[in-house]
Amino acid sequence: MLHAKKIQRLGQEYTLTEDGRPLTTFSLRRGRIGARFTLGGADYLVRTHRFSGVYELLEADGTVVASTDRVRRSWNMTCRERVIPFRRTAAADRAYTMIGDDGEPAGTLRRTGHAHSETTADLPGLELVLQVFALVVVLLRRRRRRTAAAVRSTAFAGG
Repeated sequence: MLHAKKIQRLGQEYTLTEDGRPLTTFSLRRGRIGARFTLGGADYLVRTHRFSGVYELLEADGTVVASTDRVRRSWNMTCRERVIPFRRTAAADRAYTMIGDDGEPAGTLRRTGHAHSETTADLPGLELVLQVFALVVVLLRRRRRRTAAAVRSTAFAGG
């Protein structure tokens, strides 16, 4: 099971552990770049397509390893000609369920900490790098929704 926890309360940097063992750290960046992380000595980039809601996992040389369609209540991750569906199972993006080949729930992504500080991923059957990608996508989606809500509230308040 993967566990992401904010390093600083107000920051966007996370430490990632697997079953209590440190794996990597990553930062959710603004703009087109979503996040960078190193796993098993290889560098990866999660690229955010700002207006479409699509995310891509890239190797250091720019090769696309996996991508998502538009991340909403339900979305799909595509990797190596395999499509993995995810469905939101709790309000406010608190939990997503990975759907297996048989149509049954096969794993979860869940916010576990208060104030958006912790998230866990239990996605058996997926390669570790794909598990990290799914977890980062959910964190980026939450940040995007919070930013949009803040902009809307400012606009409606006349600010």
